[in-house]
Amino acid sequence: MAACILLPAFNEAASIGDLIGRVRAVDKAYRIIVVDGGSRDGTVEIARRMGAEVIEFNVRGKAKAIKEAFSKIDEDSAVLLDSDKSYLPEEIPALLAALRGCDVVAGSRFIGTIEPGSMPGLNRFGNKALTFMANLLYGKKISDVCSGFWAFRKKAYKGIGIDSEHFELEANFYAYCAKRGLKLCEVPISYRAREGKTKLSPIHGIGIGWYLLKKRFFS
Repeated sequence: MAACILLPAFNEAASIGDLIGRVRAVDKAYRIIVVDGGSRDGTVEIARRMGAEVIEFNVRGKAKAIKEAFSKIDEDSAVLLDSDKSYLPEEIPALLAALRGCDVVAGSRFIGTIEPGSMPGLNRFGNKALTFMANLLYGKKISDVCSGFWAFRKKAYKGIGIDSEHFELEANFYAYCAKRGLKLCEVPISYRAREGKTKLSPIHGIGIGWYLLKKRFFS
């Protein structure tokens, strides 16, 4: 199964080179694309030097960038993971293996391993609360709706309607699966402390919650 690995990035020069090397070490056949949202710290140059393709999308917004990337690829499957090294590329094969029996696979930190100190208490509470809310609203059980590690069959990533703006992207994936009846599976993954400063804030959690409500009742 040909796979494309998408690495969304914004100012990830500290981690992107090592991450690309580790993805390549897992399987040299993977197509690696860095989806860059306007980095100004050398991320793009490092990615190209490491042999990855780069889609430069100079409008801030992870969701818009991934929508663009999905339109430009044609592999049997696509894997999406954040570029801050909080997720392990060595676990990509586990998501792809699960994809053989599912349309979409989410890597779950909460049924996997969370490194001490990698998820502050407020973030843990917020993740759990949003996941509970998602399950209550949509009735499709998931344990980690905010995970940044996903895999998709081609029919799923080509058909998904991405209408979120940024940090609601993962909730967008979940809502789409629930409303369209796609088979969504989870696999346990590891979660490590990210490199660099986090781009998340409590206001993003409010946005994710509002997105879940809006998609459930108004669209």
